[in-house]
Amino acid sequence: MKNRPYGMLRALYILFICICTQLIVIGQTNNLYDLLDEAVEIVDEAPEKAIELSEKAFYMAQRDKDMYGMVSAKSTFGYIGMLTNDYEASFINYSDALDYLEKCDTVDLYQKTEILNNLAIIKSSYDDHSGAAYLYELAHDAAIEYVDQYREVAEEYGDLRLLVDIPYDLASELKKDGKYSEAGEILVDLWEQSEFRKDTVLLAKVVNELGLIKQDNKELNRAEEFFSIAAFNEGVDPALRSIAMHNLANIYMEQEDYSKADKYFTQALDLKKEHSSERSQFITLLDQGELSYIKGENEKAISKWETAVNTFDGIKNDPDLFIVYDWLQKAYRNTDLNKSVEYSDLYAANFKNWMTVQSSQQNSAPTLQAFNTRIDTILADRALKAERLALLRQYWPLGVVALLLIMLFVYVVQLSYNKRREKVLEASLKADRATVADEILNRIRRD
Repeated sequence: MKNRPYGMLRALYILFICICTQLIVIGQTNNLYDLLDEAVEIVDEAPEKAIELSEKAFYMAQRDKDMYGMVSAKSTFGYIGMLTNDYEASFINYSDALDYLEKCDTVDLYQKTEILNNLAIIKSSYDDHSGAAYLYELAHDAAIEYVDQYREVAEEYGDLRLLVDIPYDLASELKKDGKYSEAGEILVDLWEQSEFRKDTVLLAKVVNELGLIKQDNKELNRAEEFFSIAAFNEGVDPALRSIAMHNLANIYMEQEDYSKADKYFTQALDLKKEHSSERSQFITLLDQGELSYIKGENEKAISKWETAVNTFDGIKNDPDLFIVYDWLQKAYRNTDLNKSVEYSDLYAANFKNWMTVQSSQQNSAPTLQAFNTRIDTILADRALKAERLALLRQYWPLGVVALLLIMLFVYVVQLSYNKRREKVLEASLKADRATVADEILNRIRRD
């Protein structure tokens, strides 16, 4: 009976240890996501510190075999890579996150959609439009499954937009890849959805894209119809209306209907002055000046182009924009040679600087082929290491047995050798003793 209090104390002590252990595990889990949240917050100011925090979180998740924690850490790595333009690392980390996610007991479909979407963005940044389109298709499938299974959650967090945004991005990639028919089918479907939902933003974006496809295919009348849908719809966002109006003016300029082209360029510019960026205004002024130049209105063209130059000062890095200097030097050639030379020098200087930047970027940034080769090399190296590790895990018992057999064989050989050596030594010793005995006997006889 005297031992009972000690038994109760021991039980309470064990219970206390169990509770503390659970609290520590919970605390570590919270700490893991705190680290990732902090990494995301500081990535702009301290990317290296953000990487350190993410690594710490990943190793914590790996140690605790927290598969979803590993997914979150790898996704954070991918996000950091995109912000720091380290697309190779970002692609690898997002791919890892996707692999870990597939191994989870329950696949987070929203997370899967986001990862695939980001992988597609990276592919697109290297002009791999075919690869990007494939990943957008996978992301769209995941988004559909997510919305089907968790519609209330998707509605609460505004994730229904995924069913619109991803197909739109997919259509854009297909269009860039030259697959106009496939892109058109998706855009027409989105057009119908936009009308059903009364989504004027989607409507304007879609009909603008459809119009551009028709314009590329020289179906100018059909392009005009699509641009008109957004341009004359008062319910459409003014910034999007101005783009449609500008595109419509370009169609009329191609059709040599200069009166309508000038009218819609003017209306587009009026909308852009109130609702769009200075860069967007610059583009309309540039095309409006080109229209005046085509019509032979030299002074009006110069006025539009100089207004464009004074409106937007970020043209030095884009040859599609600093071409205005070349146009101005040509326009001034017959009226003011000094101005013509001035703009000619500006064009040459900008072009030279742009070529220098391009050369530097080509030397420092990988091409699509280099990017894919690098990714394939890393993944192949990983696969080889994983295969070797798997073989090691599978056959290590046989390896141990083989090693033991080798050791046993060496031991037996060594033992046999030692026995033979002992026999030889013993025989040699006996012979030596016999020789010594004979010598002693001979001495005795002589004496």
